[in-house]
Amino acid sequence: MQRLEVEAMNANLIKAKMKEKGVTQAEVAQMIGISTNSLSRKMLGKRDFKLSEVRMLCDALSIENKAEIFLD
Repeated sequence: MQRLEVEAMNANLIKAKMKEKGVTQAEVAQMIGISTNSLSRKMLGKRDFKLSEVRMLCDALSIENKAEIFLD
């Protein structure tokens, strides 16, 4: 299991993808196996995403270019 964490991300692009897909933060959290509170803290930059969460989030939101959202 990889324990890498992703510090840099663009929450606005993630929110836009969520809106485009018509899913709530709670639904996305469930899709990637974390609590809504945990996703909220990660979206606010208070916690880092694990690499496995980035992969699941991108899959759930059909994000093909992960670097566009998770790297500056």
